[in-house]
Amino acid sequence: MTWEKVKLGDCCISISDGDHQAPPKSRDGIPFITIANIDQFNKIDFTNTMHVPKDYFDSLDSKRKPHVGDIIYSVVGSFGIPVYIKNDDMFTFQRHIAILKCKENINSRFLYYVMKSRTFYHQADSVAIGSAQKTITLSALRDMEVHLPERKVQNKIASILSAYDDLIENNRRQIKLLEEAAERLYKEWFVKRNINSCIHGVLTGNLKLTPKKLSSIIQFSNGYAFRSKTFTTKGHYKIVTIKNVQDSYFEGSDVDYISRIPSAMPNHCILKEGDILLSLTGNVGRVCVVVGKDYLLNQRVGKVCTAYPAFSYYFLKSNEIQTKMVQLANGSAQQNLSTKSIEQMIVNLPNEEYICTFEGIVQPFLNQQIRLSYDNQLLQEARDRLLPKLMSGEVEV
Repeated sequence: MTWEKVKLGDCCISISDGDHQAPPKSRDGIPFITIANIDQFNKIDFTNTMHVPKDYFDSLDSKRKPHVGDIIYSVVGSFGIPVYIKNDDMFTFQRHIAILKCKENINSRFLYYVMKSRTFYHQADSVAIGSAQKTITLSALRDMEVHLPERKVQNKIASILSAYDDLIENNRRQIKLLEEAAERLYKEWFVKRNINSCIHGVLTGNLKLTPKKLSSIIQFSNGYAFRSKTFTTKGHYKIVTIKNVQDSYFEGSDVDYISRIPSAMPNHCILKEGDILLSLTGNVGRVCVVVGKDYLLNQRVGKVCTAYPAFSYYFLKSNEIQTKMVQLANGSAQQNLSTKSIEQMIVNLPNEEYICTFEGIVQPFLNQQIRLSYDNQLLQEARDRLLPKLMSGEVEV
């Protein structure tokens, strides 16, 4: 099987970017996305977008209007993130995002996977200019090289890799539904205090919220100060830092490794699947659940110790506690929290009967989320191992 080396610009009808003029804003209308709206799953998150008037969108050049099969690609700051457009939902975007419209002889989904590969990212990194905020110019993007097989091979590779992504996306939808169901129950019970009548047959007392120290139900263990010079690119143990603790999501792939556990490291830093983590620096208060094994806890991340993990997870994620933690954080350039100060917070806690009942209902939801997340971790690892082999022609289809 022969692969032809071509420039990216030769694969596309056009490679453009967003409007260079500041767009007019409106309360509703057409979503206007920035790089911040591109998530870690190579999807667009429309939940917190600005909007522009419809007539502004209509006035844009057609090469700047996304359609099914187009690819958008971040080119400034957090550069190198491609997104494949699956539908014709109308949106527009900032100038820091490029849009690629492929020629008919190119399978655009195949090209998306080419641009998602580490090989392409390293090439993008090598042509990026600037130090404080790296930028890939459109001319540099057009000149980047890709290897193309014949169209039927492109189709097969795209089909194989998209099958993995479809399974991953289906699991994510299930995770989201489980998360939303648990959050609704928490809000109904402990925010609105609307206890379903069928639950009253199980619960004998009335719901009471009592001011107590957080430490009466949750304690925190701090991570270990690993020495970065001991880190390796491969090894048995994976180091969990602040970047791995995302909002309701454990990012377990972007890690450094060590081969041996330091003798001075406390045992509680050996993480188990299902452990709850809290970010203590930067974007303080992010909460997630560990998925997978062989992870070790680094400093500036706290581990939750509690007899009620499901309740504690949703309690720490609640608006009330998130607000308290932000108010408690100190530091101007970068916010910081101490686990001791969090434990001393006065919070309104429900009576134990309600906590236990909520725990019994919601813990199975949390367990299912962990299982689906672990399945996704395995699928992503399998896809990412296969991706470079397919793109290099090492594995033929």
